[in-house]
Amino acid sequence: MALEALVTALACLSTTSTPLFEKPIPNIMKNSLEPLRVDNHTGGCPVSALGGLMARVQHMTDELRSLRADLNELQNLIDQYKNQSYSGQIEPRILPVHPFVPTVMASVTDVDDTPRNCLDQKHGQVLIRIRPDVEPFYVSCDQTVRDGGWLVIAYRFDGSEEFSRDWHAYKSGFGELNSEFFIGLDKLYRLTHTELHELLIIMRNKDREERFALYNQFSIASEAEKYFLYLLGTYKGDAGDSMRYHAGKKFTTYDQDNDDNGQNCARTHAGAWWYGRECFESNLFGTFQKKYGQEIGYFKGILWKTFVPGPTGSLRYVRMLIRPYRQA
Repeated sequence: MALEALVTALACLSTTSTPLFEKPIPNIMKNSLEPLRVDNHTGGCPVSALGGLMARVQHMTDELRSLRADLNELQNLIDQYKNQSYSGQIEPRILPVHPFVPTVMASVTDVDDTPRNCLDQKHGQVLIRIRPDVEPFYVSCDQTVRDGGWLVIAYRFDGSEEFSRDWHAYKSGFGELNSEFFIGLDKLYRLTHTELHELLIIMRNKDREERFALYNQFSIASEAEKYFLYLLGTYKGDAGDSMRYHAGKKFTTYDQDNDDNGQNCARTHAGAWWYGRECFESNLFGTFQKKYGQEIGYFKGILWKTFVPGPTGSLRYVRMLIRPYRQA
């Protein structure tokens, strides 16, 4: 019946020249709204026919007034959020519900408390997120060695994982965190590119003698730059500085030769590393020697020139760890 009344009223109005309103319908988005007034002289249109139309118009006016108030509230919240973002104080708010406006029941900002590294985290596997725009991933944290906070990037101890792999494998990483593994060059670049890190290498020979090498700065470049060893800081330790030669060298695998040697050092020495013209002075991704008495020859083992120099033999344990640099 209401629809029929509206149709009748509109048909009637379309045939009359007498104005219906003393004032035009006001702009609802302005600050003031004046009440609608009906002229009793409707040019022959019955008042009963116009009643439904006027009620509908008034209802829409009320709804639009309410909508305008909600939009003002939304704008105030946006302005408040902008101001609080700069001061670092963001207060969650819930917006009003309106039939014409989708319900918004989320805070102005979502706080991501995923850690960026292993500092002040538990010992073992931890989920980290390097940056807000990067997917989180699990890492192995060590809180027992040299004041803790270390993130393990490579681990070798039993030969269960093959390290003579192609470029793609080294880019993405391989192995399991609770076994032998390498974190991957892409993640290593993202980690060391966003924040200054130090590098710790722990190694043991076949007699289980343990030594270490610590570099207070460590960073690698992106894949476009062949992950070259961008930064290697001051050395400290008892293993000897056999990593220094590799500073500034690009990473080489058997299927991507980026060294300055006439041959592919990764193929020659059955591994992958930041090889140079003379191939290496350290080769921590060489072949693991599972049985002693059957020593690996021709510099193909896991070697560190100032500790286990080759040409035969291999280290039996290696861990490479990084953590954000903390100035003493």
